[in-house]
Amino acid sequence: MVNHRRFAVILGATLAVTSVYQGLAMQPVRAVQPAHAVPLMATNADELLERGQQQAKQGQLAAAIATYTQLIEADTDNAEAYLQRGIAYHDVGDINQAIDDFSAALRLRSDHPETFYHRGEAYLHTSNVNAAIADLTQAIDLDPEFTRAYMDRGTVLAELGQFSLALTDFQQAVALEPDNADAYYNRAQVYIGLRDGQTALADFDTAIRLDPELAEAYGTRGLLNHRLGNSQQAMADLQQAATLFQNRGDQESYQMTLGFMDQVQRQMDAQP
Repeated sequence: MVNHRRFAVILGATLAVTSVYQGLAMQPVRAVQPAHAVPLMATNADELLERGQQQAKQGQLAAAIATYTQLIEADTDNAEAYLQRGIAYHDVGDINQAIDDFSAALRLRSDHPETFYHRGEAYLHTSNVNAAIADLTQAIDLDPEFTRAYMDRGTVLAELGQFSLALTDFQQAVALEPDNADAYYNRAQVYIGLRDGQTALADFDTAIRLDPELAEAYGTRGLLNHRLGNSQQAMADLQQAATLFQNRGDQESYQMTLGFMDQVQRQMDAQP
């Protein structure tokens, strides 16, 4: 759920991490009020759960929320219904309601790593970073091979400047999923925070080999190359990043990259 691709801005000795995704300010939809529910047989509960999941998959989130609500009113002990409704509320931007549903699911099913993961990820959209880390840690404790939980926790720790701890999480993510381009990309950013530019370059190279469309990796590698004195390679990387962002339809990141290219070019022109 969380976007693991961050566009690191590296000019001089500065490291700033800027999210390139939108959507956190979405307005919550109004859930359709279900009709008076009658007790459900297990098969009917399963059918409602499947219907809600299909609606969510098709982007019909208000309908999915209504379906899950109908199921919950008929079966208040259905932890999976609370979990799925929480995910749907999260996806329409109603983070507080999502957290409430994840908490209800955990009261019914306290050893479920996926629910801890989703609540932890939801807390990332609030100011309660400690709660996010605690839930992601609980998810990992319950499932030590939960790659997404390591990725999310590593991202939070890096943004808090705790690079050594973040590195441990991304090392584990890479070990679990050696073909995960985002894991290498984020580990590269951690190495930048640890001032190990050469190792960061190697991870950016691997991320790009695994995902040649990963614009963020080209862009951040370009800025790092510029800082390391490889100006020609820097411009080539930034140009490729700009092309990929434009092809993706990400105008904000495209314009940002053009601005970086202009800064790099002006610094190159100013050199004797």
